[in-house]
Amino acid sequence: MFLSLAVAASANSIGYPSVAAALDALKARPGVAVTVQEGWTIADDKANGTLWSFAPEWHPAYPAVVRRTVVNADGQPLIKMNTLCQGAREACDALADEFRRVNAALQEALTAPKPSAATPWKPSASQKARVEELSKAYFADKDAQRYREAWLRLGPAARQDASFEAWRSRAAGAAAKAGPVQQRELKKVTIYRSSQSGAPATYAAVDFTGRFANADTYCGYLVWSEQADGSFLLVREEENYIYKATDAQLTPEQRSKMRGVYRCVE
Repeated sequence: MFLSLAVAASANSIGYPSVAAALDALKARPGVAVTVQEGWTIADDKANGTLWSFAPEWHPAYPAVVRRTVVNADGQPLIKMNTLCQGAREACDALADEFRRVNAALQEALTAPKPSAATPWKPSASQKARVEELSKAYFADKDAQRYREAWLRLGPAARQDASFEAWRSRAAGAAAKAGPVQQRELKKVTIYRSSQSGAPATYAAVDFTGRFANADTYCGYLVWSEQADGSFLLVREEENYIYKATDAQLTPEQRSKMRGVYRCVE
């Protein structure tokens, strides 16, 4: 896999002495489109085939910028990446690792052979690994009450359904009722293509089960949508609980039927 990475806090790393200087220069450059996506400032320099990603102020690595350019190397697309990070070293290392993973998924998509009628589409191992990692990180954020970080993993449509305050209130209420998490397991990851919303898109459904202090039965699923850059955003979530007070009144048959209604994966 072709992947080039350079990480340094110097003028040579991105061509500017600071993150702020880079952003100011790009904003002033004709032909560079600057937008804000999920809190990140994105500068798209199409003329040079370069995408700049500036970390938001709440990010632990702030101020930081990642520059990525797709070039041709011996007939193969090559992603060149440079990072200028002026935050804490540990946060900068984590930022670089995160973009390495995104780049790896994008690189695989760029170099993969085009599917033909005789070759059905199949998900890649890196897609599955990425979805599993994101799902665990999302649950870890919620369990640790890092609700802002968890909410930012949602896609635009999901975040339009409710404000952050309303979403956080529901999540915190559910956590308080269920009690501390005791166990959670990702049971199944299904990656598929769908055209129901128009253009073909890639989705990942993650079935999970677990147990909380106040609920021995806990199951549900997450649905992630793959973005153009190879990242995934959460578009749907369903969590179901059978609390101990209710469970104590159920027969084994009733309990099994409820798990069936909730589509709990064994």
